[in-house]
Amino acid sequence: MRLSVNNKKEEAHEDCIWSAGWAPQGSGHTLFTGSVDETVKSWSEDISTADNFTGHTLGVVSIALHPSGTWAGSSALDSFIRVWDITDLSLRAQIETPPSETWQIAFQPNSAEPVVAAAGGSSNKITLWGTSTNDGEELRSYRLPVGEDKHKRDKFVMSVAYSPDGKLIACGTQVGTVAIFDVEAGQLVSVLDGHYKPVRDLTFTPDSTMLLTACDDMHTHLYDVKQASLIEAFSGHESWVLSVSCHPSGNAFATGSSDAKVKLWNLSTRSLEQTATEHSDQVWGVAFRPDGQQLASVSDDKSVVLYSFSD
Repeated sequence: MRLSVNNKKEEAHEDCIWSAGWAPQGSGHTLFTGSVDETVKSWSEDISTADNFTGHTLGVVSIALHPSGTWAGSSALDSFIRVWDITDLSLRAQIETPPSETWQIAFQPNSAEPVVAAAGGSSNKITLWGTSTNDGEELRSYRLPVGEDKHKRDKFVMSVAYSPDGKLIACGTQVGTVAIFDVEAGQLVSVLDGHYKPVRDLTFTPDSTMLLTACDDMHTHLYDVKQASLIEAFSGHESWVLSVSCHPSGNAFATGSSDAKVKLWNLSTRSLEQTATEHSDQVWGVAFRPDGQQLASVSDDKSVVLYSFSD
């Protein structure tokens, strides 16, 4: 398998780019990026032009795209979550959250209406927000266990991801703990150990049976969800692993790091396939297109890189 650069957009934003994702649009896909410049952009296929989504007053830390291709969401340091209808670029909801309680966000994949899960930062929980009203409504929360953890301090929740089947939701914390909850029952299913520094990103495999985690300890972990056990620890980055994305085939995944590198890994053989060095600064986001034909990466260097993926 191989990544081949097919396009690069320098100065794609006016400041660092911290998030990227894809939305299916008709017969194609649209790339979205979120930046410290307070904007979200949706890009043309050749990333030469973009539509701007504005309204945040501080940097955008996370974006999320609903699998239906209908909704886009963003969270920012201004403590607001904004949800747009992609079809007409209209703002559906603007949700004000408590300070320091919204970091990474994710859409519930199988909901008829947009439901946003937010990694709750200092609140020590995941919060689900509905969007039936303009200012949103809190639907429920999933709180991490109370008590002393291995570092004897509260767990600051940084990252969140739904399983593709919508049955589970996982979060990563500042102290390395990863927790998985049953969405419907609202119960804690398992706590995964192995990391000891911030888990900044995580993603389930397409069949929802395994979980990949990206951590400041320079490792990416692969966990068996049902057994709540570590399958493999992938090492190779020279600094924090900031982002991870699984190929829709389930046979590969990509990581981005503060070492400015993007790495492609073979999930079947559990080995490194390739290291890409197109960026000159931290790579905060990597995202495979839903059809698996392309990977996007975004960085503090303000650039967007598109790669073709081949088996």
